[in-house]
Amino acid sequence: MNKTHFFFLFLSTLLLGLTSCAAGPESAPSAWIDYPRDGDIFPPKETVTIMSHVFARGGVADVVLSINGEAYRRDVPVEAGQDFVSIEQDWVTGGAGIYSIQVQVYDKEGKAGNPAVISVEVMEGAAPEIPTLVVTATFVPTGVPTLTPTLVPTGIPTLTPTLVPALPTYTPTSPPAADTTPPPVPAPAVPANGLALSCRTSQTLVWLPVTDPSGIDGYYVKLERESTPGNWVSEGGYGPVSGKEVDVSVDCGGRYRWMVRAQDGAGNYSNWSAASGFSVVLN
Repeated sequence: MNKTHFFFLFLSTLLLGLTSCAAGPESAPSAWIDYPRDGDIFPPKETVTIMSHVFARGGVADVVLSINGEAYRRDVPVEAGQDFVSIEQDWVTGGAGIYSIQVQVYDKEGKAGNPAVISVEVMEGAAPEIPTLVVTATFVPTGVPTLTPTLVPTGIPTLTPTLVPALPTYTPTSPPAADTTPPPVPAPAVPANGLALSCRTSQTLVWLPVTDPSGIDGYYVKLERESTPGNWVSEGGYGPVSGKEVDVSVDCGGRYRWMVRAQDGAGNYSNWSAASGFSVVLN
């Protein structure tokens, strides 16, 4: 067990004992953030494990982690049902900026308690370092003990924790539904429908691109040739195509038709476009 883990174990044991001694029957659910510390700096796209302790008389039900006032995740602790439990919740940092981290606990009756709130900074090129912590505590019989963490190595200022004012009650909302809406149907453009082309061995098919809130991952094209009047056979499929055109092989004297569809960033496919036909004449 390294010194950091020893600190969190020691702090958990200390707070559990103090809660049983000092908290009254009317104590509201409360939360404490053990890590990270207020003011810590992290690089973008870094997975940060937020370690907290929460208390709810009668039993902890679940814990909500919010980032900048928006619910990020809701978790049921492994020790749910007990009055005092610990929990770890992962958060992936975003772009550079200041982020508010809030941990809110709910008891079995759905009552929200006093949240714990800290601020951290995300900075390009940052290399976070967790210092070794040595903790001393002074017990005050009539109230909550004063904790005076001393940071090692020297040179880092001593931190004196302060109480965070209670925030308005937060009602978690359900996460947004998954994107199941297909993108718009692209339209064939070149060659124009019904156009007769001179004899050639290849032809570029061009369509009008579409947009989607989740982005467009690619386009799919299928080409068919008329074998007998009114009967069509496949001449090949193409995709995913990242642009808006594709080159296909054709024969002189053939009649062709083609269709195109789009795939968005969420994996949804549009319907196939209406068929666009062209012919390649014999010289």
